[in-house]
Amino acid sequence: MSGDVLMVCSQFGCTLDFFDATTLEKLETVEGLVAQPHEMAFDAGRRLAYLAHTYRAGAYGEGKPKAHEISVIDVDARQVVDVIDLSPYEAPHDVEYDPAADLIYTGVETGDGGNGIVVLDAATRQVVANIPLRARNAHWMAITPDGAKAYVAHKEAPVVSVADLRERRQLTEIASPGGAEEIDCSPDGRFAFVATPMMSLVINVSQGQLNKATPPPGTPTPRLLKIDAATDEVVGQLDFDEYVSALRVAPDGRVVVTEFLFPSPDSPPGPVSGRVNVVDPETMTLLAAVEVDELPFTTRFSADGSTAFVANLKTGSVSVIDLTSYAVVATLDNNIGPGFGGTHGMALVPARGGH
Repeated sequence: MSGDVLMVCSQFGCTLDFFDATTLEKLETVEGLVAQPHEMAFDAGRRLAYLAHTYRAGAYGEGKPKAHEISVIDVDARQVVDVIDLSPYEAPHDVEYDPAADLIYTGVETGDGGNGIVVLDAATRQVVANIPLRARNAHWMAITPDGAKAYVAHKEAPVVSVADLRERRQLTEIASPGGAEEIDCSPDGRFAFVATPMMSLVINVSQGQLNKATPPPGTPTPRLLKIDAATDEVVGQLDFDEYVSALRVAPDGRVVVTEFLFPSPDSPPGPVSGRVNVVDPETMTLLAAVEVDELPFTTRFSADGSTAFVANLKTGSVSVIDLTSYAVVATLDNNIGPGFGGTHGMALVPARGGH
């Protein structure tokens, strides 16, 4: 893992930090990014990262102006080298790169430009296609390791969309009552995992507030769903106490699911720790629950899968978790201090010539 670098962006600080993934030293900070960087994908062949910008201000559902850019970052020079304008598409949230097809995929919210998945040629950085989806607001997205299919979650829409990326058409929808949050595929491509339902929240980012709201009647309990990628059917689930938001499948197949915890009405003011859950993918049982900082979100792994890096959206920090001992071994400062630190998208960049 020596020489690997962890890239971490702050959604509200509009900064991008580079940390040594071994020593955890902060190497550099790039400031002045296009507003509200969200998720990030790494292009190993070109040693570039693609960083989506979703909103000009605020968060999902706040009704604020939407962004329409993807920044291109030279990971070795540690600088932004291009900004791709997706107009008329807007609010790209998740972004994935398929090295076999040399294509960038991003999900966009419904607007004048359309919806669904926007396809970009990584060589020319031009939009080459749009895959419309029946459900509104393509938000989180995962592509299978072979690049054949995409699974897309739509926040409040009660389905997960499945798209054929080669024929560029929607295949089906998988029921996900109450909506869905992040989705990811297993490294062997056999399964997809999705966090559901959509979190019902009261959001006011400018005031540093994000609190639990009463969910609509009939909303199911928070749960992790396991989808068979061959049949696109739900084949397992694990229930949780509180909203599960973001998830990522580790190189060894373990599923890491973050859980938002909220203050009780009579609790004193102050931060509320979040929880990171590690799930056995075969048995769909809980292996460990690790306490971290407030509102844990995006998760990435060291190249050998022994370490998880979890971005804490509220706190502005990154929790570094040893996946052998299931203990937090360090906390990285991305944007600690503001009312809402906004730590969000991350990418693990292997050392040049490594792995």
